Amino acid sequence: MSSSSLRTVISGSYRRHLQELYALKEELERIGIDVLSPIGTIAVNPQEEFVFLDADLIHDKRLLQDSVFGKIRMSGFLVLANFDGYMGNAALMEIGYALSFGLQIMTIEPVKDPNISLYTRLLYDVFVDLQPISKKKRLHAAIN
Repeated sequence: MSSSSLRTVISGSYRRHLQELYALKEELERIGIDVLSPIGTIAVNPQEEFVFLDADLIHDKRLLQDSVFGKIRMSGFLVLANFDGYMGNAALMEIGYALSFGLQIMTIEPVKDPNISLYTRLLYDVFVDLQPISKKKRLHAAIN
């Protein structure tokens, strides 16, 4: 798969793994993939269940989720940032939404759920130029 003119959304836990999502976004952009979501640089309410980012223009939860769905429709594939195997409810909903449009689901780690794993591929197997977000990088990102 060529990375030229590709767009994606990174789906994952903004509350648990936002810094890792931003590190992954930076790595995807380094190889020429346009990441439509997440945006901004920090969470404005990191302890809450539904996290808003500093660049979010919308602060209505449903409208914001609808905007993510719109970005998924504009994407060529969805990246599931399932660090430590974690997939939250919103990510599961976004996976189903992406699949309904025939998008491939690329994951950071293998998916253990046998029903979902059938629809996924490892991101690093497809885009071999990507540098994996290692545990060390993840710990550093979480501290900073």
